[in-house]
Order: sequence, then C-alpha cells, then structure tokens
Amino acid sequence: MKLPLKLTVLAAALAAGCAISPEADRQLTEARAAYRLAADDPAVQRHAQVELKSAAGALQEAERVAAEGSNSDLVEHNAYLAERRARTALSTAQAREAEAGIVAAREERRRAQLEAREREVALAREETQRAETARREAESRAALLEHEKLKVVREETAAAELAAEVKGLHAELPDVQAKQTARGWILTLGSEVLFDSGATLKDESRRALDNLAQFLRKHSERGIAIEGFTDSNSPKDAGQRLSERRAQAVKFALVQRGIEPHRIDARGYGPSFPVASNETETGRQQNRRVEIVINPS
Repeated sequence: MKLPLKLTVLAAALAAGCAISPEADRQLTEARAAYRLAADDPAVQRHAQVELKSAAGALQEAERVAAEGSNSDLVEHNAYLAERRARTALSTAQAREAEAGIVAAREERRRAQLEAREREVALAREETQRAETARREAESRAALLEHEKLKVVREETAAAELAAEVKGLHAELPDVQAKQTARGWILTLGSEVLFDSGATLKDESRRALDNLAQFLRKHSERGIAIEGFTDSNSPKDAGQRLSERRAQAVKFALVQRGIEPHRIDARGYGPSFPVASNETETGRQQNRRVEIVINPS
C-alpha cells in the first residue's frame, strides 16, 4: 500500500532540511517500515483495514510534526504509535487469518462429515433397494416355479384323463387302434371299417363317428388332424385323390355332428407312409386307413 499523499509531502519536506532529533528520526524510519510491511501484507488488507488506517493516521501525524521540526518528543510519540499500530494490524491480521483458516477447516470438516453421512444414507438406501429387488425377484421366481409346477400337474392330469378317455373310446370301438405318440394320441380306423367303396361312409361307421364327435365336444380345446392313406395298388395320383376325399368325408361327418370346422385339419397322403408291406393283401389292408390325430393341447 502506498503512503498517502500528505505523508509523501511531509517526507519530502523533512528531507528538505527540517531538523528533528536522531532518536525521533530513527523512530520515524522504523514506523514507516512497519507501516509499509503491514500495508503490503494481503492478510492485513483482508482482515485489519481498521487497524491499518489507525497506524496510517499516527504516521501521518508524526510526519507532520517532523516536517515542522519543532517537537521531537511528539514525533517520537506518534512514530511509536504508528509502529505499534502497524504491528498490531499485522498480528491482528495473522490472528484473524488463522481464525478464518480454523473456521474454513471446521466448515470443510463439517462438509466432509455431511458428505460422508449422505454417502452412508445413499449406500444404505441402495442396499435396501437391492435387498427389496432381490426379495421381489425371489418371490417372482417362487411364484413362477409354483405356476410351472401347477401347470405340469394340470398337464399331467389332463394327459392322464385324456389317456383314460381315449382308452375308453378304444374299448367301445374294438376296430379302432389307439396309440400315444409325440404328435398326440392317434386313432387308426381301417378303410374297410369306414367306407363301402371309394369315399362313401358305411352306415356301420356311424357309431365310431358319434363316439369321436362326443369325445371332441367334451374336449373343445383340442383340435384333430384327419389323415387319409391308401395302398400302392392304384396309381399314385389316384391314391392321393382318394385319400383326400376320404379324409374330407370324415371331417364332413364330424362337422354334421356339431364339431367346428376350424378344429379339423383334413389331408390325404395317398400311398405315402405305409405301416406294412404292400406285397401282401394283409399289408395293403393295413395301409388303407384313416388316422385321427388328437392334438396334445
């Protein structure tokens, strides 16, 4: 901090030849040095402006009296006051700087503690959320497992009931062969059982079709596939057409008995997929058949 203009004028006047005692001059020099030291200290500028102003006032008065050269004692007194106040400004600034540091450290510690508590709360909240998520997932898995178990039980029960009813249907229709496959239950009816000739159903087939329709009405959730087959005696194209007509004839008979058409898929395969040799009459008779495939679900 530069000396005030009045102090500069006074210093110039003193240098011009005004006389004071050597002790007063020494005191004044020390006061100036102490004031400059305090004025140049950033801590004093921040924390001790009042004390520095008081030192400046005492130094200005010492310079004024020294310029007059009439009272060395008064110069010494004011120079002493200026030096002491400058040093007081320094010590005050240092103390307040230290106090500010303590306050800042205390605030930093408080902030760090607050952040630590917030982190602890956040971690606890995350842990709680993870535990809740894990609990819900475990409950969901348990519910899904229970659902799957019930589903398996229902499917096994339904499969057992279906098997019992198919066997009962087989018992009522001795000419119908029944077997369980990966495709579902397959009921095989020989063409001689169903048809007189061509694709005309026999009157005797009515019982078998009635029982099959009754079974399908009871199991309305299930669809069936009607598949017609022939032996290899006829030309392949003729056998294909005949097998298709026979499959459609069985479908039509079931529709007449109240079974929804969309539940029935009727197809002919001609001489394809023989179940016995076509070299013998017995084998050819087995190959001339209609299969009713009951869908598993």
